[in-house]
Amino acid sequence: MTVLINGKPYCTYCGTKILRTHLVRTLLNMKREGLITSAVNVESYVDPLVRKL
Repeated sequence: MTVLINGKPYCTYCGTKILRTHLVRTLLNMKREGLITSAVNVESYVDPLVRKL
């Protein structure tokens, strides 16, 4: 199965990684601008899909 992101096809694994990274960046920017509370802990987010060697 594939997903389209900005018109480019990605496998589901890679597409999920791209979306999660984008969402974390968005939340960090919103937190920095004071749009969300400091109780939200985004800084310590570790992507569970990243394989450790």
